[in-house]
Parts: sequence; C-alpha cells; structure tokens
Amino acid sequence: MNKKICIRKENIRPLLERLSESYQIYLPVRDSETGIIDFADLNVLKDSDNLSADFNEKTKKSPKSVVFPSTETLLEFEYKKDINKPEITQISLLEKSGNEAGTEKTGKKIIFGLKPCDTIGFKSFDLVFNEKGREDKYYNEKRLDTVLVSIGCSTIFPDCFCLSVGGNPFNFDYSDIGLVDTGDLLVIMKKSENGAIAEILETGKEFLEEREFDESGLKVIDDIILGSKSRQQKLLEEAGLPEIDKDSIEKILESNFSNEDVWKEISQKCVSCGACTYVCPTCVCFNIGDEVRDLEGERYRCWDFCTNYYYTLEASGHNPRGKIFQRYRNKINCKFNYFHKRKKILYCTGCGRCVDVCSVGMDIREIIRKVLMLEKSKETPLSVR
Repeated sequence: MNKKICIRKENIRPLLERLSESYQIYLPVRDSETGIIDFADLNVLKDSDNLSADFNEKTKKSPKSVVFPSTETLLEFEYKKDINKPEITQISLLEKSGNEAGTEKTGKKIIFGLKPCDTIGFKSFDLVFNEKGREDKYYNEKRLDTVLVSIGCSTIFPDCFCLSVGGNPFNFDYSDIGLVDTGDLLVIMKKSENGAIAEILETGKEFLEEREFDESGLKVIDDIILGSKSRQQKLLEEAGLPEIDKDSIEKILESNFSNEDVWKEISQKCVSCGACTYVCPTCVCFNIGDEVRDLEGERYRCWDFCTNYYYTLEASGHNPRGKIFQRYRNKINCKFNYFHKRKKILYCTGCGRCVDVCSVGMDIREIIRKVLMLEKSKETPLSVR
C-alpha cells in the first residue's frame, strides 16, 4: 500500500482560505462576463459575483507577474536645490526593496493551480535573475517566498506542445507541490524540499486527508498521466512536430542565421505587437525609465519585447535590428538557441499561449517545424501559415 496526501475538491476553497491567513494566495480565476481566466488574488473572489476559481482551463497569461510585475518602481528620487547656489543640485534617493517594488503585496505567497509548463517558466526566470554577480534583488525578494503548487494537465488543449520542447503535462520537476486530479480528489504526487511545505501541510491539515493507494489505485493515477501524454503525442504527430533535439535546432539556427529569405518568409505576418511576449511564461526582457514630476520622480522598470522596433534603437538613431525579420529571428534564436547555449534549456515551455493570442495567426509550432526542415531541405522560400 502507498500513502498519499489528498485534497477533496470541495475542500480546496476552505484550504486556501485557511492558508490565506499566513500567505497571499494566487489562483486561476474565471470572469463569467468576459470568459477570460487569469491568475488573481484569492480575495477578489470575495468581492465579485462574476468571478470563480477554474483549475481546468489554461489561463490567458502566465503567473509570472506575481514575482515580476509588468511595472515596478525601483527607486524614488528628489532633486534638492539651494536658491542661494542654483548651480548646485543634490539628489536624494530612496531605494525600494524587492517586496516594496511593483504592485504586489509583501510577504509569503502561494501560486495554486498553475500548469507544469508555467512552473518551468519560473525556472527560466530564476536562471536569468540569479546569474553570478547579477542577482536581482527586486525579483528574488518576491520569488524566494513563493510556493508553486501545480496541477497536472488532464485536459490537453489544441495549442499545447510541451512534449516537443522536453516537458510533459505532468512534469513536476520544478513544482513545490505537484497534484494529480483523479476526479473527486487532488492527490499530492510530489513535494519539494522547500521548507515552507511542511508548514503549509500542517496549517491546512484540517482540509487534507491521507489515503492508502493499492496497485489498482496507483494504476488509475498512472493511466491519467499516460493518457494525457498519449493524447498530446497524437496531436503533435498529426501536426508533424516531433520532440525537438535541442543541440540540433541550435546548430540549424546558427547555420541559417544569415539566410534572410527564410527569416523574411517566416516573419512576414508579424506586426510587432508584443502580445506573444506578454503572455509568455519565459519572456523576461524589461526596460528601465524615469518618470519626473517637478523636482521629484521615480525610476521604474516595465516589460519590454524584442520584436519592438525601439527595443534595440540606439541614441545615435541607428537600429541594428531595424527590420522585422531581424527582430523575429532574434526572438526564435533567443528561445531555441542562445539560452540553450548558455543555460542548457529551451526558453519555450510549449504552453501555446502565443498561438492563441496572435492577432495575425502566427503559429510557433509551424515555425519550429519549418526551421527543423531546413536541415533536410535547403529549399526556400518556406511556406508559413
């Protein structure tokens, strides 16, 4: 017999309410008026009749904004003038801590109900913001107190392709707690060594139960996991998209970097709107600016996107990526070449949100397939839907 800690579906809300006494809780919330599902603070459910928790569907955006707000204040400043010596200006600085920066509250956080592809997205951020000598305190002070509780994907959505990029619908490698939905129960299949886990289980023990699973019970769980993988694998085979060999795609992109005809064909529909970046769980780029009011101001950072014309625009007026094909080439290389070269992971989790949100119907899966075909056939131009 194998003992597992379980959560009855009807106990999810009471459990989260109890945990909210010590943690700020984020979970997928559906707006019944718009139909949009996004991560929100548990407290919003108390204040609106239009909102409800939804752990089955995929959220419109990733939960990265919990620890990496779309806009956050890094410091405030004030110019101090002496009317007797107007030529002299002093500056007073008030630097924000990581938990003060941005719009998120301070303190410990639990992101409950995120998909495994989104937990891998946090791995991407952790690697970027913790390079030796470049640790980002604004990110880390929010991230270190955040617990990731993921639910495996029993439902496979048409735009999902995590298997192709080395993931799977039940990849709990980067989850603090990994749950499998068996219908009436959420079964804990993975617990990390995060010190907060024991505290969470103790705090919520009233709403948890320990069950013994015999071989047939464990087989039910295995069938759920294997069935989900099988359904996605079938979709990918029908689309002609195999699992990506990370070393191979890196070499293909390197050898075709200067093939402008290919990149012009691939990027021809892109309008540089940035929507794909804002929903992506791995896109990490930001801009920094100053906003000044009279003698006071603040320095802030906000999300940026590499297909933006102004992303590489220099003060001289020169733009090394002034054309859309150059910017889109950089985007694809960033996800499937550059970061793999540096971090040994792909900066794409296969969540498919970019496919869903693209206003002109660009499909990154089709682009990947066409890139992989370059190794087999040197013919151009390519046809990208």
